[in-house]
Amino acid sequence: MSERTKGRIEQTIRQTVAALLMRKVKDPRVTDVSILRVDISRDYSVAKIYFNLIGGSEPERVAEAEKGLLSSRGYMRMHVKKHLKLRVIPELVFIFDSSLDRAMHLEEIIESLHIEEDSGEAEGKEQE
Repeated sequence: MSERTKGRIEQTIRQTVAALLMRKVKDPRVTDVSILRVDISRDYSVAKIYFNLIGGSEPERVAEAEKGLLSSRGYMRMHVKKHLKLRVIPELVFIFDSSLDRAMHLEEIIESLHIEEDSGEAEGKEQE
């Protein structure tokens, strides 16, 4: 499989699943799900769909979203089949990706360090 073909298939799956979650799937557990990326196996049998939640990702919300995605997986797979002309339609596996949460946490830490540094410089100038 060429990288170009693999990338095209991953992009098609990502767009299809994201559109279905926005417009067709009525399950309230998946309303805040955001699809980040898709990785498909070499033989096209498994598509790992990485997702995150908009507005925070508490463990309870993640568990509910996973249940909602699991229950609508067959419906989404049927629609993916319509958009892809493949002999094997991949099994959709949803995986929570916490990298955005970690990045936001690191950004908050860096911002607090900058605030502390700025306040420390201001106090130093006042003492002079």
